[in-house]
Formats: sequence, C-alpha cells, structure tokens
Amino acid sequence: MKEETILAYLQAHPEFLLNHAEALGIRPQEGKVQSFAQAQWQAQQQKTAKMAGQLVQMIQEADANFQTTARLMAFARRLLAATTLLQVCRAVSGSLSEDFALPHHRLLLLEEPKKKAVLPEGSLLAEGAAREALQALTAPVCGQRIARPLMALLPEQGRGLESFLLLPVAVGGRNIAAVVAGDADEGRFVAGMPVDLVGELAACTAAALARTGGWK
Repeated sequence: MKEETILAYLQAHPEFLLNHAEALGIRPQEGKVQSFAQAQWQAQQQKTAKMAGQLVQMIQEADANFQTTARLMAFARRLLAATTLLQVCRAVSGSLSEDFALPHHRLLLLEEPKKKAVLPEGSLLAEGAAREALQALTAPVCGQRIARPLMALLPEQGRGLESFLLLPVAVGGRNIAAVVAGDADEGRFVAGMPVDLVGELAACTAAALARTGGWK
C-alpha cells in the first residue's frame, strides 16, 4: 500500500490513530500524532456541525415557505367561494384574522361599487384625508408609524399597535379599496421588508372585488 494512500485514509479518518494507538505502540499524549489527529478530528466535527446547521436552516426555510403557500391558498379559496361583495369583504377579513393572525385590520372601499350590492357596515370610506392618502398609494407600505387619520381607522384607533401595513387594492389602475392593518409586534411590519406576499393578497382581493362589485 502506498504511503499516499495511507496518509489520505488517516486524513479522512483522524480518529483511527487515537482509537488504535495502543496496538500501534503510539502514546498520543506524548507525541505529535495526538495533536495532528485531534486537529483533524476537531476540524471534521466543526465541518459536520456546520453542515447540520445549514440543513436545519434549509428545513426551517422550506417549512416557512410551505406555511406561507398554505395561507395564501386558504385566502384564495375563501375568495373563490364568495359570490357577493359582502361575502368577499367577510372572506378577506376572516382570512386576515384567522389564517394570517392579523385581527387588527380594516378593509375599506374607496369607491362605490358599480353593481348594486350590500356592503359591510362602515366599509365605504367617506371623503377626507384618510381616503385621499389611501387612494394615492402606489405600493404596499410597511412601518412603525402611519398618519393619524389612518391610525383612527383601525379598531380602537390603533391603541397598542406598534407596526403597520397599508395595502392598496387596485383595479383598472386606481385604488378601489385598501387594507389598513396593525400589529402589537413592532417587527411584524418594517420598512423595506419584502412585500411579495401582501402584493399577492391585494391582487386576489382586487380580482374578487371586481367580480362581485363590477369595478373595471
């Protein structure tokens, strides 16, 4: 057997010398073999620990992605089952509260529906600063502060909430509705966070509102 082959084996299995030190006549505590083998063994342990950590992270990310997809599908199913504008509004609110653990929210209509429809009480926002601000939104907004007129729209006027989401719902290039939401966790909605998920929620909501409310 070539020396290179033996050396390669020992490098791949550094614990071999320690495990068979007595049979080989080696006294690890006195020689350099111990430090070499231990160093190789420790390096292998660190590599294994790093790989295990990466695997755990991958599993956690996959689980988070699965849960996000499941919530989005549940949201879409509720909207598909809704046949009236009132049912759509209730479906959106129910899913935000139950599927997304976001009970502190309001779905507000910024325009009268084009079809005759029954609306949830207080869902049509009157003219004013809050309505103008929501109509002017061009993208979802996340952060730890919102204007007072918008804060006043939330249940209990947003008391105890530390982070906020403003989600425009657009049909035909204009905002016909918006979701105003808040959470007691200041890290739930932060400026600069990805908004792909809430963007999908807005798109699903827009399609359902257009279908049942006649907006184009």
